[in-house]
Amino acid sequence: MNVVFLSSHTFLTKEVENALRKRTDLTVKTVQIPQYPDPASVENALDALSGFLPALVIAINDAGFDYTGEFQKRLIEKGCRIATWYHDYPFYEEQFQGRVMRPQKESICFTSEESFVDELTARGFNAYFLPLAVDPSYFPPDNNPHFERDVSFTGNSSSLFIDTIITEKRSIEVEKILPVLGLIKKTYYQNPMTDIRALLLLNRAQWENKTTLPENELLFILEWLCGYFYRRDFIVAIANRYQNTFMCYGDADWQHFIKPDQVSTEACYYTTLHQYYKSTKVNLNINRIQIRTSFTQRIFDCSACGAFVLTDRRAMNHHYFKTSGPDQELVEFSSLDECCKLIDYFATHDQERIAIAQRAQKKVLAEHTYDLRIQQLLTHCKQQWGI
Repeated sequence: MNVVFLSSHTFLTKEVENALRKRTDLTVKTVQIPQYPDPASVENALDALSGFLPALVIAINDAGFDYTGEFQKRLIEKGCRIATWYHDYPFYEEQFQGRVMRPQKESICFTSEESFVDELTARGFNAYFLPLAVDPSYFPPDNNPHFERDVSFTGNSSSLFIDTIITEKRSIEVEKILPVLGLIKKTYYQNPMTDIRALLLLNRAQWENKTTLPENELLFILEWLCGYFYRRDFIVAIANRYQNTFMCYGDADWQHFIKPDQVSTEACYYTTLHQYYKSTKVNLNINRIQIRTSFTQRIFDCSACGAFVLTDRRAMNHHYFKTSGPDQELVEFSSLDECCKLIDYFATHDQERIAIAQRAQKKVLAEHTYDLRIQQLLTHCKQQWGI
């Protein structure tokens, strides 16, 4: 089978291409194309694929497809089928950047957040849950780790993203319903498994017709603002409590919230990040709010290299890992207080911590690699189209 992979230098590009290249049953052609191609780039891509189509075309987050849908239309006219894997909210670009999204029988959507499946199917899209995973070549194990810190967090502050969605106009509109933001913040801080979108829809009378923002745009902004404040405040609390035994690996904007010497921008995902995971006793995973039920890649990356991860509770955790009992593979927390108690415990109970990490490593390498995810994607495509 011919497979076209649209490579646009986005997250997951290397992992997916590596997994595809290993397949001896596929003829894979990678097309380098801008994330948001103009008409000339679309024509160049079609020229490069001359004689190779029809094929299964795989894209990440619609990267490589123009906003109008012309490239997809042309590919389908040539007999192609399209599989798009979303690791972010599927309708973000439709809401904020004008992307045209139409359900098509020739297209399947995969999403790494299970709750997005219902939103996609409600719009008529063929949608399946496909969680993230790990490429072990980027997160090799270390049998003799040297621990340099008790606890760390690795992740972007999201400040730049918030700046892109909270424009001056939207800020004025959000200020009209600040009590609503206060309500959802209070609720989410008490229970981070709260579905903020569902909560807002249940309390529609408190915000409906009180701003000029479209409904879905407003819901997205309020949900993201709540999640941004929660994760920021959580990390600030951890940094203040653990002082010199804590390090945050992320962007420089974290220095606006915690001490500069607690922030490092040195970790590089594909080259050095595994070293920081393995030299930390307790690696924190605090999900962005769009991860309502599922996983970030951090769960799999830490586990693959044998590092211990402590994660906030999510509904899908116990479906994929043993979260309790003598064979525990993943440790969860539900609050800041519980998180601190678990950090204190596992930072001083080395044998128990290492045993859990080893069981998680075994599970992840056996069941949660991108090689296996691509096989799952291909299986769905075969069932859908018989290809």
